[in-house]
Amino acid sequence: MGRRALPQTYLGTTYPSIGWALGDALRDHPTASDQQIAEILDTEASKVQYWRTKIGVPEFRRRDPRNPYRETDK
Repeated sequence: MGRRALPQTYLGTTYPSIGWALGDALRDHPTASDQQIAEILDTEASKVQYWRTKIGVPEFRRRDPRNPYRETDK
């Protein structure tokens, strides 16, 4: 039996997991690194990296600040 994801709270909203909260955190902080997002969500950077990679969000250096789900045109 697999591990169950723990609920994650971000700005007063409780999400089923970090993966769900990550979208809102990236919307508010589109150029933040995994470590910065981890600090905002009070979790480990490795968990943020896992979920960011799983949902296909580029790392912060390649992320478009207008849309964190896309890479920059550079």
